[in-house]
Amino acid sequence: SSGINAEYGATDQEDLYKICLLNADNGQDGTHLFPDHPDIIGDRGVGPYLELSPDLAYVLTDDAGVCGYVLGVLDTQKFYDDVYEKWLPRMCKKYSSPQPDKSSWTSTDEVANGFHNPPKVLIPACLSGPYPSHIRFNLLPRAQGKGMGESLITCVMESLKQKGSRGVHWDISPEHIRHLNFYTSLGFTTIWS
Repeated sequence: SSGINAEYGATDQEDLYKICLLNADNGQDGTHLFPDHPDIIGDRGVGPYLELSPDLAYVLTDDAGVCGYVLGVLDTQKFYDDVYEKWLPRMCKKYSSPQPDKSSWTSTDEVANGFHNPPKVLIPACLSGPYPSHIRFNLLPRAQGKGMGESLITCVMESLKQKGSRGVHWDISPEHIRHLNFYTSLGFTTIWS
């Protein structure tokens, strides 16, 4: 049977990392991009949320198993500060810094470089005041277009509200029209920062 499992468990990490990898190539399977370190993209996009905000991790399942997730953060700036202090040092030990010649970098090298030379994330005031929380969301194709994503997002939004969040934002590239349309259908508006 399908449903949302509000209880993220450590046994779910492998499945969530796999979903992240299966969407890592601009929404398509990115397995070919990370043949040497398939977990690296999960270590960037899922791991810090599971480590630093596990109480806002929701897992979607169907008859075939885990098919989606939503990861929430109550205070985005604090989250990124914690990522720099607690998560990135571990990733720097796990993944070597790439060679200086960027012309030979693989996708793995690009992600590893982000661990070793991360850009400083400062949340602009237009977001940090009214929308201090943020969400990361991913579904496998078999779960898309069935209303499951909306249900999953509703769960984390309710939890964020109960924890005192004033508002939520997503960081989406303007090129991802399908994603923008989906979030707009849920009542989100565009803020250019």
